[in-house]
Amino acid sequence: VRCAIVSTGDEVIRPGSRALAEGEVFDANAPMLLALARAAGANVTDLGVWPDDEHEIKRRLAKAADDFDIILTSGGASRGEEDHILTALDALGRRHMWQLAVKPGRPLMFGQIGDAIMVGLPGNPVAVFVCFLMYVYPMLRRMGGGIWSEPRRFMLPAAFELPKRKTGRREFLRGWIELRDGAMVIDKYPRDGSGLISGLRAAEGLIDIGEDVPEVAAGDPVAFIPFTEFGILRA
Repeated sequence: VRCAIVSTGDEVIRPGSRALAEGEVFDANAPMLLALARAAGANVTDLGVWPDDEHEIKRRLAKAADDFDIILTSGGASRGEEDHILTALDALGRRHMWQLAVKPGRPLMFGQIGDAIMVGLPGNPVAVFVCFLMYVYPMLRRMGGGIWSEPRRFMLPAAFELPKRKTGRREFLRGWIELRDGAMVIDKYPRDGSGLISGLRAAEGLIDIGEDVPEVAAGDPVAFIPFTEFGILRA
């Protein structure tokens, strides 16, 4: 599968290119997506950082659709003033889906331009990572003729609490297995912000909290998906 990786935003700067100016951020998404897509078996090309220019994004997106089987973009999938990925897809092709009841990753977008599949991922790195594993990884595996099975979820007691949750959406927390008093439990990273890549580095998998769960008390069984289910080994 020929896969293109695109970052978007005038504020996004590739690491090592220069020092950051005020309001700028380093691009954590592209290197992460390059590694993940290659691990899924895709032939990956990095198309760089695209500017916040609607005409230029349409031009580049049309060209990419001619050259690749799947285009993965990060950022620009919401309804902000400079979020042009959504409007570009609508102008050039068909939007099949936009916005999921998940956290993180709500702005996820899926569509098609000609024969090319386009996935518009959110801008925050944790949301990009979660959406790739849960929705893009199985697609890349199947498109490339590979095997994909539903990742196994292991039910273990929670070593944390979520006293009040917003129901109606699925939530993926970053966590790990610990041994306490001779029993395995699941603990989570203390901060849940979707821009905190430190949580991904510390985690060993995702804690899957269902849409209808109003709270989690210590000791409640929770579903844990190890990253090894996606072929990711801890360093």
